[in-house]
Amino acid sequence: MNDFVIIANPISGKGQAKNVAEQAHAALTESGKQGQLIVTSASGDAKRFAQEAVADGTRHVIACGGDGTLHEVVNGIAMAPDVTLGVLPCGRGNDFAAAVGIPLKPEAAIATLLSGTPIRVDLGCCYNSSQQDGYRSSVNGYQLKRDVLNENPLPTTDNQQPTTISSDNRQPTTDNYFTTIATCGYDTEVSRRAAKGTPLFAGTASYAYAAVETLFYYDPPDVRLEGDFGTYEGPLLLAATGITSRYGGGFQIVPNARIDDGLFDVCIVRPVSSLTVLRLLVTLFWGGHVGHPAVSIHQTRTLTIETDPPILLYADGEPMCETPATIEIIKAGLTVMSP
Repeated sequence: MNDFVIIANPISGKGQAKNVAEQAHAALTESGKQGQLIVTSASGDAKRFAQEAVADGTRHVIACGGDGTLHEVVNGIAMAPDVTLGVLPCGRGNDFAAAVGIPLKPEAAIATLLSGTPIRVDLGCCYNSSQQDGYRSSVNGYQLKRDVLNENPLPTTDNQQPTTISSDNRQPTTDNYFTTIATCGYDTEVSRRAAKGTPLFAGTASYAYAAVETLFYYDPPDVRLEGDFGTYEGPLLLAATGITSRYGGGFQIVPNARIDDGLFDVCIVRPVSSLTVLRLLVTLFWGGHVGHPAVSIHQTRTLTIETDPPILLYADGEPMCETPATIEIIKAGLTVMSP
């Protein structure tokens, strides 16, 4: 049985991820651990390899690559008992790594795998509400399911009452878990364009370029958002639902978000002029948009989203599901190695 499995995307970090993964494998092996390095070759490989590792009894699964690789690995291990995630950040954004405090330098990130501390952080879940007929969804429903697997109860959000899991124990289907921010509206389109990349820019600059490009055609949809904070109905520029504070490699969209408080921070931005959007984009680097009259920040454990017409949601920069959608937080739903 492997002590660990490293899942690496060889094209991440301009081709450096494979070298970093090999260094990590050598360091872990020299420390006396037994493990395997697996290299992906297509979309979906990282999730499948992670699922296979967990099924084989591996309890340390390490993602080496960008946010897309990490997203797949998390979806492969989510809800599995006693599995610890390791992260070797080699991508453009590395927003989850930043939230956990994992260094970008390979040597320091590898040292975290060897001598770091496992911590519990929150996990997000997003699914299409219309496809969940008969399924009683709740944050504690997911937690109870994990508790049964773990036989190690996780802390629950204050003042919540457990909800019974439906008899068929159905759960959301494909790639529904996320670790950073779920986007709806303008920033979803920005994420989609940024994911395609550009030969001129990389990292945060690529996201900023996509944000400007999107301004020329984006048409705000009418939405209904409902959470613990109440209800918002009307046209929407964007709604960012965050476990972590930032996306796009440094844009502080929900600057006060905490990764372990059992709550989402939700930033709702009502439609404004293109010039105002550009001004707000600049202030996102330090969270200065929070005081703008078109911006409101809320906290919630769940968020339901209805739009006209239906639109696609992204999370971790990856496509998730179409509206109507429900986003839920799983308190302490993921274990990760931190410095």
